[in-house]
Amino acid sequence: MQACKLKRLLIRTGLLAVMLGVLSATGCDRPEAADNRPAAPGDGVIQGRIIFSGAAPASKIIPGSPLIPDESIVVGSAGGLKNVIVFLKDAPKASFVLQSPAILDQIKCVYTPHVVAVQTGQTLRLKSSDAMMHNVHLKCLVNPDANYGFPTAGQHDIALSSAEAPFPVRCDVHPWMGAWIGVFDHPWFAVTGEDGKFRIDHVPPGRYTLVAWQEVLPQQEQQIVVGASPTEADFTFQAP
Repeated sequence: MQACKLKRLLIRTGLLAVMLGVLSATGCDRPEAADNRPAAPGDGVIQGRIIFSGAAPASKIIPGSPLIPDESIVVGSAGGLKNVIVFLKDAPKASFVLQSPAILDQIKCVYTPHVVAVQTGQTLRLKSSDAMMHNVHLKCLVNPDANYGFPTAGQHDIALSSAEAPFPVRCDVHPWMGAWIGVFDHPWFAVTGEDGKFRIDHVPPGRYTLVAWQEVLPQQEQQIVVGASPTEADFTFQAP
């Protein structure tokens, strides 16, 4: 009887030693597992300017439109390039979603703004400020193709679930109306204004590839390091 008890005790002690060994070994992997966790908002800032080099294209009207200007290349003050999406190509997985809605409006038969960037899960507010028939046709390739009608002024909130390169938006009622929407699975992106400037806030520290996308000019990239001080990053697009 005593021999049986001793045997069971040795078996249990051996199992306990094995379990302690496994726990000790897995404890060494904790830093690696922490690196794979979603990134919280950081304190880093990326800022810069997108510059158009060369003669600015002459302003032209979209054919068939009621004098609506072509916005495919818009050069503002001091050569700043408008409507460029600047974003992190290799951003970490984010632990949060932007709360303010991204807005695409329809004003006097023009999509405003011409270029929109939105995070997956973020509210995309489709609006019409015109008291006339419009529709917003999202010509997605990754997200489901969708078409939303606006018989009069109003709005409709949606959210896109998959990251996708900028895709075109069209109004089937007024074929000259066009815009672009880029969808990102992180919040670290911006769209340049009239002066070509951009700013991306709350970036976790690290090394990244920063990308500048423009609808008709070749996409550009550069390597950056984000730390405690603001990271400056400019791009120059050459005239076609």
